[in-house]
Amino acid sequence: MPLFNFLKTPLRAATLAVPLLITSACSGSVDTDIFSFFGSSKPPLPCPQVEVLPGAETITIFREGVGRDLVDVRFEGIIVPFSGQCQYVDDDTAVVVELILRIGATKGPAATSQTEEFPFFVAIAERTGEIIAKKVFYSPVEVEEGRRRATVQEELEQRIPLTGLKTGGDYVIIIGFQLTREQMELQS
Repeated sequence: MPLFNFLKTPLRAATLAVPLLITSACSGSVDTDIFSFFGSSKPPLPCPQVEVLPGAETITIFREGVGRDLVDVRFEGIIVPFSGQCQYVDDDTAVVVELILRIGATKGPAATSQTEEFPFFVAIAERTGEIIAKKVFYSPVEVEEGRRRATVQEELEQRIPLTGLKTGGDYVIIIGFQLTREQMELQS
Protein backbone atom coordinates (compact mmCIF):
# COMPACT_ATOMS: atom_id res chain seq x y z
CA MET A 1 0.00 0.00 0.00
CA PRO A 2 1.59 3.29 -1.03
CA LEU A 3 2.09 6.01 1.58
CA PHE A 4 -0.21 8.35 -0.37
CA ASN A 5 -3.21 6.01 0.03
CA PHE A 6 -2.39 5.56 3.73
CA LEU A 7 -2.72 9.32 4.33
CA LYS A 8 -6.11 9.53 2.59
CA THR A 9 -8.17 8.58 5.60
CA PRO A 10 -8.17 10.98 8.57
CA LEU A 11 -7.82 8.19 11.13
CA ARG A 12 -4.69 6.85 9.47
CA ALA A 13 -3.25 10.36 9.10
CA ALA A 14 -3.87 11.05 12.80
CA THR A 15 -2.19 7.76 13.71
CA LEU A 16 0.92 8.94 11.90
CA ALA A 17 0.74 12.55 13.11
CA VAL A 18 0.41 11.91 16.86
CA PRO A 19 3.81 10.19 17.25
CA LEU A 20 5.39 12.98 15.18
CA LEU A 21 3.84 15.65 17.43
CA ILE A 22 4.97 13.86 20.58
CA THR A 23 8.47 13.50 19.18
CA SER A 24 8.63 17.17 18.20
CA ALA A 25 7.30 18.19 21.64
CA CYS A 26 10.15 16.30 23.26
CA SER A 27 12.81 18.05 21.24
CA GLY A 28 14.26 21.33 22.46
CA SER A 29 15.88 22.55 25.63
CA VAL A 30 15.65 20.95 29.04
CA ASP A 31 13.02 23.56 29.97
CA THR A 32 10.51 22.05 27.55
CA ASP A 33 7.44 20.76 29.32
CA ILE A 34 3.88 19.87 28.44
CA PHE A 35 2.70 23.48 29.03
CA SER A 36 5.17 24.95 26.53
CA PHE A 37 3.68 22.67 23.88
CA PHE A 38 0.39 24.51 24.32
CA GLY A 39 1.94 27.99 24.27
CA SER A 40 2.47 28.65 27.99
CA SER A 41 5.75 27.95 29.71
CA LYS A 42 4.13 26.98 33.04
CA PRO A 43 0.74 26.74 34.70
CA PRO A 44 -0.64 29.97 36.22
CA LEU A 45 0.20 30.37 39.89
CA PRO A 46 -2.64 31.14 42.33
CA CYS A 47 -3.34 34.53 43.87
CA PRO A 48 -3.79 34.98 47.60
CA GLN A 49 -7.38 34.77 48.80
CA VAL A 50 -8.90 38.10 49.92
CA GLU A 51 -11.32 38.10 52.85
CA VAL A 52 -13.12 40.64 54.97
CA LEU A 53 -12.72 39.79 58.65
CA PRO A 54 -16.17 38.83 60.00
CA GLY A 55 -17.30 41.48 62.46
CA ALA A 56 -14.92 44.09 61.01
CA GLU A 57 -16.87 44.74 57.81
CA THR A 58 -18.86 47.55 59.43
CA ILE A 59 -18.07 50.35 61.85
CA THR A 60 -20.16 52.76 63.90
CA ILE A 61 -18.50 55.99 65.01
CA PHE A 62 -20.26 57.70 67.90
CA ARG A 63 -19.91 61.27 69.13
CA GLU A 64 -17.75 61.86 72.19
CA GLY A 65 -19.44 61.10 75.49
CA VAL A 66 -21.28 58.21 77.06
CA GLY A 67 -24.35 58.02 74.80
CA ARG A 68 -24.51 55.02 72.44
CA ASP A 69 -28.00 55.40 71.04
CA LEU A 70 -28.98 55.93 67.41
CA VAL A 71 -28.99 59.71 68.01
CA ASP A 72 -25.32 59.49 69.06
CA VAL A 73 -24.09 58.09 65.72
CA ARG A 74 -21.77 60.39 63.75
CA PHE A 75 -21.04 57.98 60.90
CA GLU A 76 -21.51 54.35 59.95
CA GLY A 77 -19.28 52.61 57.44
CA ILE A 78 -19.06 49.43 55.44
CA ILE A 79 -16.00 48.00 53.71
CA VAL A 80 -16.22 45.82 50.61
CA PRO A 81 -13.46 44.32 48.45
CA PHE A 82 -14.24 45.42 44.92
CA SER A 83 -11.64 43.76 42.73
CA GLY A 84 -8.03 42.74 42.57
CA GLN A 85 -5.33 40.90 40.71
CA CYS A 86 -1.91 39.50 41.38
CA GLN A 87 1.32 39.17 39.48
CA TYR A 88 4.37 37.11 40.26
CA VAL A 89 7.63 39.07 40.07
CA ASP A 90 11.36 38.55 40.55
CA ASP A 91 11.42 35.04 39.05
CA ASP A 92 8.37 34.04 41.13
CA THR A 93 10.05 34.90 44.46
CA ALA A 94 7.32 37.42 45.29
CA VAL A 95 3.69 38.09 44.45
CA VAL A 96 2.33 41.62 44.11
CA VAL A 97 -1.38 41.98 44.81
CA GLU A 98 -3.27 45.02 43.57
CA LEU A 99 -6.46 45.38 45.57
CA ILE A 100 -9.32 47.80 45.11
CA LEU A 101 -11.82 48.17 47.93
CA ARG A 102 -14.72 50.48 48.59
CA ILE A 103 -15.69 52.18 51.80
CA GLY A 104 -19.27 53.34 52.06
CA ALA A 105 -20.29 55.90 54.66
CA THR A 106 -23.63 57.02 56.03
CA LYS A 107 -23.83 60.25 57.99
CA GLY A 108 -25.65 59.92 61.31
CA PRO A 109 -27.70 62.42 63.31
CA ALA A 110 -24.73 63.36 65.54
CA ALA A 111 -22.41 64.27 62.64
CA THR A 112 -20.92 67.73 63.02
CA SER A 113 -19.01 67.74 59.73
CA GLN A 114 -19.29 66.35 56.22
CA THR A 115 -16.06 64.31 56.50
CA GLU A 116 -14.98 61.36 58.62
CA GLU A 117 -11.76 59.34 58.59
CA PHE A 118 -12.38 55.61 58.58
CA PRO A 119 -9.54 53.45 59.96
CA PHE A 120 -9.09 50.16 58.14
CA PHE A 121 -6.40 47.52 58.06
CA VAL A 122 -4.84 45.15 55.58
CA ALA A 123 -3.18 42.06 57.01
CA ILE A 124 -1.32 39.20 55.36
CA ALA A 125 -1.74 35.82 56.97
CA GLU A 126 -0.59 32.31 56.26
CA ARG A 127 -3.31 29.72 55.69
CA THR A 128 -2.70 28.55 59.27
CA GLY A 129 -4.10 31.91 60.46
CA GLU A 130 -0.77 33.34 61.59
CA ILE A 131 -0.63 37.08 60.79
CA ILE A 132 2.76 37.90 59.26
CA ALA A 133 2.13 41.59 58.44
CA LYS A 134 -0.51 44.21 59.18
CA LYS A 135 -0.86 47.90 58.41
CA VAL A 136 -3.57 50.39 59.39
CA PHE A 137 -4.71 53.00 56.85
CA TYR A 138 -7.08 55.96 57.17
CA SER A 139 -9.58 56.77 54.47
CA PRO A 140 -11.33 60.16 54.59
CA VAL A 141 -14.88 60.02 53.28
CA GLU A 142 -16.64 63.26 52.45
CA VAL A 143 -20.42 63.34 52.18
CA GLU A 144 -21.69 66.14 49.94
CA GLU A 145 -23.83 68.82 51.52
CA GLY A 146 -27.50 67.78 51.43
CA ARG A 147 -26.62 64.05 51.12
CA ARG A 148 -26.36 61.31 53.70
CA ARG A 149 -24.18 58.76 51.88
CA ALA A 150 -20.86 58.64 50.06
CA THR A 151 -18.39 56.04 48.84
CA VAL A 152 -14.65 56.16 48.27
CA GLN A 153 -12.42 53.72 46.47
CA GLU A 154 -9.03 52.76 47.88
CA GLU A 155 -6.33 51.20 45.70
CA LEU A 156 -3.67 49.25 47.56
CA GLU A 157 -0.65 47.20 46.57
CA GLN A 158 0.71 44.43 48.76
CA ARG A 159 3.99 42.62 48.05
CA ILE A 160 4.37 39.17 49.57
CA PRO A 161 7.84 37.58 49.48
CA LEU A 162 7.68 33.87 48.71
CA THR A 163 10.06 31.37 50.29
CA GLY A 164 10.62 27.74 49.52
CA LEU A 165 7.79 26.18 47.56
CA LYS A 166 5.15 28.67 48.69
CA THR A 167 2.85 30.43 46.23
CA GLY A 168 0.34 33.23 46.61
CA GLY A 169 -2.27 30.56 47.30
CA ASP A 170 -0.57 29.86 50.63
CA TYR A 171 -1.56 33.31 51.91
CA VAL A 172 -4.73 35.20 52.77
CA ILE A 173 -5.14 38.96 52.65
CA ILE A 174 -7.53 40.06 55.38
CA ILE A 175 -9.17 43.48 55.37
CA GLY A 176 -11.52 45.19 57.77
CA PHE A 177 -12.14 48.27 59.86
CA GLN A 178 -9.70 48.86 62.69
CA LEU A 179 -12.17 48.79 65.56
CA THR A 180 -11.64 49.99 69.10
CA ARG A 181 -12.37 47.58 71.94
CA GLU A 182 -15.68 49.39 72.56
CA GLN A 183 -16.64 49.13 68.86
CA MET A 184 -15.85 45.39 68.87
CA GLU A 185 -18.06 44.87 71.92
CA LEU A 186 -20.92 46.79 70.28
CA GLN A 187 -20.54 44.73 67.07
CA SER A 188 -21.22 41.46 68.88
